[in-house]
Amino acid sequence: MPNFSVILVEPQTSGNIGAIARLMGNFAFERLYLVDPVSIDDEAKQRAMHAKDILQKAKIVEDYEYLMARFDMVIGTSGINTEKRKKFLRKAETPEELADSISDYEGEIALVFGREDKGLCNEELKKSDRLVRIPASKEYPILNLSHAVGIVLYEIFKNRGERIVKRQGNSSEESERERLIQTFSDVLKETRYPEHKYEKTEVMFRKILGRACLTKWEYHRLMGVFSQILKEIEG
Repeated sequence: MPNFSVILVEPQTSGNIGAIARLMGNFAFERLYLVDPVSIDDEAKQRAMHAKDILQKAKIVEDYEYLMARFDMVIGTSGINTEKRKKFLRKAETPEELADSISDYEGEIALVFGREDKGLCNEELKKSDRLVRIPASKEYPILNLSHAVGIVLYEIFKNRGERIVKRQGNSSEESERERLIQTFSDVLKETRYPEHKYEKTEVMFRKILGRACLTKWEYHRLMGVFSQILKEIEG
């Protein structure tokens, strides 16, 4: 089972931060990261209730990309979805689907939630391996930040059961997944794949890997295949 961290990107309301800390306590999540947050005031502490320790231990960071590089899987969230098959950036799963598929994953997972007013930007979503969206009314699909966090954490909590938490370490600066994605990118360039399609194809490949939850052996096998392709091209 994975180790989870909740990441709030530029949260704008101190009360929401406190409410989220309380929700994390409700559903047995401990690690909270805040990227360029507002000041944590008394309202946050009051709303955290008996989860003030989570709030006090929350880590404040400025470099979003550096933080994301520390995780084996990054799960973004969005209130916007697309039904178009070729639009990979905002192709989302439900919280229930996500929770079912990652229950036996071994590694560090970041659950990333965006700003109250505009969520995660496209560049942040591109760095995500998977995307979650909570189904809601088409007339009013965007949920309050703390409510959205609560729903996602609840669905994961339901699937936790009594599994033993395992941690899959990674001593290299880049995760195996990132090295595989880079190798895939090298294959695209060496095979003269149309340059204007690079970015969307890389995003698509990243999403496929995220949904697949590959084992370490599977990563190495795919890496071997792509590396062999590069060797053949280079002659």
